[in-house]
Amino acid sequence: MNILKGIFTRQFFITLLLLGLLALFALPLTKNWRQKRAIDKEIAELEQQVSSFENKNSSLRQVLDYMQSEQFVEEEARSKLNYKKPGEQVVVIEGLPSESGATASASALFDFPAPPPDKNAELRLSGNLKRWLEYFFN
Repeated sequence: MNILKGIFTRQFFITLLLLGLLALFALPLTKNWRQKRAIDKEIAELEQQVSSFENKNSSLRQVLDYMQSEQFVEEEARSKLNYKKPGEQVVVIEGLPSESGATASASALFDFPAPPPDKNAELRLSGNLKRWLEYFFN
């Protein structure tokens, strides 16, 4: 019994009590520390997204500025509306795919994918009888 009495002294109980209090204070602090790290990580990710959006915004602003310029309006009027300046002569070269080139450059300008080729264009342009023949015999 003397051995147990020596181990469980008053000093031992005070030490256990202090360690318990330390644990009670340490657990919420570690939880707060983990939450702070998670929030800091999320803030860093959001700042990276903001930077990405700012870069995209500036490139879109450049495109918008170009589209509002006189040069763009003139190029579009010439290519799509066949306008010419006074005193100019227009030369049309047949056999060159002018529309597909214009679509590809516009697609690259806006960073959109090019529209898929229309497979049913011939069927839409043909008459009803040809459609039925295509349906039954092909």
